Amino acid sequence: MRRAGFVVAAAATLTLGMTGTGRAVTNASADITASWGDRVRLAYTWTDRHTIRNGTLTVTDTTCDDRAVYATLTITTGDGRTVPLGDRHNTGGCGTSAEYHDITAADAGGITRLTLTICHGAGGTCEARYVGANPYRLDSLPS
Repeated sequence: MRRAGFVVAAAATLTLGMTGTGRAVTNASADITASWGDRVRLAYTWTDRHTIRNGTLTVTDTTCDDRAVYATLTITTGDGRTVPLGDRHNTGGCGTSAEYHDITAADAGGITRLTLTICHGAGGTCEARYVGANPYRLDSLPS
């Protein structure tokens, strides 16, 4: 039975801490389920208008359908370019998760958003289920 995909939780919250430079950082997260049932969780930090860091991505195979599940991350830069951050695969099969702690991105012209797409099967179905907008407006902050 196919389950409808929903964003279970997507949030951006201002942290209580500050960076070493005295600037506030914004933590963001997404917990999404694809329409076919596999799941992806993403947590990361916007440090300023140029940088994403401290990202953790968990890709979970919940459907047990013999199709590998993976997530694709891209950023959109201040000048409109789409830059891939790569695919993160879970090939472990039914009921397994693969966790990645390497989610970072930076662009001198700024980053306007991060997009998370979940896919399954070789060259299979994909759904862009999360778009996280940079909380640091590119047009109002100094370089």
